[in-house]
This record gives sequence, structure tokens and C-alpha cells, in this order.
Amino acid sequence: MKLHIVVASLFALALSACGGNGSNTASTNSGNSSGDNSNGTAATTCTIANIHPLIAVALTGGAGTAQFSNGGTTLAYSGNLSGTLSLVQDANAPAPLNKACMDSTGNSSTSMRTVMQSNGALGVSHTVVNGADQPAFLMDTTALASNTNLGALQGTYTVLRYQHDTGSTPAQTRMSYATITIDNLGNWSTCKNTSTCSTATATGTFAAHSGSSYAFDLSSGGLVRATAFMVGAGANSTMVVTENDTGGGGIVTGMWLGVPQAAWNPLAGSYVLNTTDGIQNPLTASQQNLIVKSQNIPLTANTPITGIATASVSDGTINYLISSPAGLLVTGNNSGNNFANGPAYFSFGVMP
Repeated sequence: MKLHIVVASLFALALSACGGNGSNTASTNSGNSSGDNSNGTAATTCTIANIHPLIAVALTGGAGTAQFSNGGTTLAYSGNLSGTLSLVQDANAPAPLNKACMDSTGNSSTSMRTVMQSNGALGVSHTVVNGADQPAFLMDTTALASNTNLGALQGTYTVLRYQHDTGSTPAQTRMSYATITIDNLGNWSTCKNTSTCSTATATGTFAAHSGSSYAFDLSSGGLVRATAFMVGAGANSTMVVTENDTGGGGIVTGMWLGVPQAAWNPLAGSYVLNTTDGIQNPLTASQQNLIVKSQNIPLTANTPITGIATASVSDGTINYLISSPAGLLVTGNNSGNNFANGPAYFSFGVMP
């Protein structure tokens, strides 16, 4: 779908690509191999102080490890993810992109970015999965909750989910929102696209993942459907789930990002986000609006459920947003929140 050149379409470009129908994988970076930015000025050396081992979760599922080295100029993936990024900083980019780094083989005006929060707990980058470059979520292992304490998961979470279904040809994608409730024994239930439901959409259990001190197995119906991680604690916690569900007609993979359910109250400021469209999006969020490409876009808080804010663009697409006081912002849309109405759009980022 082509965008109409109106003010609202600027929001569609930043939050929903082609009017809400984003691509199902990020495009492979291409461009100036010298790492120069778009105005011809050489980019500067990237500096990321985090030296701890990281857990990385890719958009379409799959978790691996990652590690910065050489002062932040290199990010290498291993395990179920692959690739090494040679990072440079585009000091001439507008804030907050000037605090992020880009792969030196990418075009500075379009490529996805790599950035960590100032406290090093959360970050975003990109990695190669099945030959496609896609956004990845980074977690400092020193900030992860131990999986020996299932009570650390207890609570009610507002979640945005991106799912990739291989049961059809071509594969389809969808975005949905959900409420997930977990008790102190790791029993969970979920209500999809609603805050409460008389019959849970799905139920199951969490258990410690064998061989790991911080990964949890999310099970339902006798099958392990996903692997989960919990970063931080209390109001600042973030649930990150990498899905690999073989219980249906195909394999559904993807990513869920959840925050403790509370009234919409974002940490006001500018975020760096990577997207399903393989680009970076700088957004400035506040209680009542977003600033996108200098346009002020109003938000409707706690709609359709507590903790989600919504915004509509000119073609009627509804964008859903969640945030965390830990400095996380997630956006997504998919008309009807089902595979048939995809492809879905999804983005996630942090405040540098």
C-alpha cells in the first residue's frame, strides 16, 4: 500500500511502514561500506561500555548469545544467532540516533541501529536469521532474574506479540496484544486481545530451562512452546519470550515483549527503535502524544486494555504501544490481529 502524502502518513511511515502492512522480515543492510553517513562526513568510532555477556532474542524467534568487544566497536553473535557487526557512530545524526551505532556496511539513513541503555540492562540491535537481517533484543545477563525462583515471574503483564507462522505458503505474520497472569508457582494464563476473559485463551506453566540459570520454559498442553527471560524486578521488569511452537499445523515462531500491567505512563523522552521493515525509528514519547518526524501525534491511553496506548493513522490502522519505566517502548499493528490480515508490523527500542 502506497502512503498518501499527508501529515498522518508520517506517523504511518514511522510506526506502520506501508500503512500498517510491514514486511515480515527485515531487509539485509546495504550501502556505503566505508561507514560514512549520508552527508559524506565520516562516522566516528562506536563506544559501548557494556562488557557483560548478553542474551539476544531475534524477531522471528531464536535466542543466542552476544558480546561487545573492542570498546563497543564489535558485536558478535553466537549460539542460535549468527553474524558480527562492525559498529560506527553517526555523530551527525539527529538525537537520539547520535547515541546509537550502525553497522559500517549499512546505509546510515536507513539501517537498523545498535544501542544499549545507559545502565546497560536492555538494548536493541540486529542479526541474521535464515539469511535475513532482522531486529534483535539484547539483555545483560547480570540483570536477568534467576530461574530458581518462579515467584520472580508472579504478576499480570501487558504484552505485545509478533508471531511468524510457517504453516502457510508463504509464511504469514501477525501482531496481537494480550494480558498474561502468572502465579507464584509459575502457572500462567493468557487473554488474547482483551484484559479479562471468562475462559483463558491459553494456560500452562513456567519451569526452569535445563542447563541455564536464567531461562524459563513456557509450556502448554505438554509441549514447551517458548523460552522466556525476565529482566529487572518489580515495576521495572521486562518479560522477553522467544516463541518456537510446534503444536499447531506448522511452526509458529516469534517474540513477545511484556511489562507489568499498569496505567500507561511512559518514561518521557526519545527512543531508538528497530523495526520489521529493517529500518530505525526515532520516536519521542510522552503521556499523551508521540513526536514523529516533528509531527505531534495524539495517543489514547489505556485503550483497548490497561497499559496500552493507541494511535490511528489516516487509513484507519490502529497502532498499539506499551512502555516500561525501565526505558522500553514497543509498537505494533495488524488489522484484526490475525494472520489473514497480516503482514504485521512490530518495533521495539530503548531510551539510550
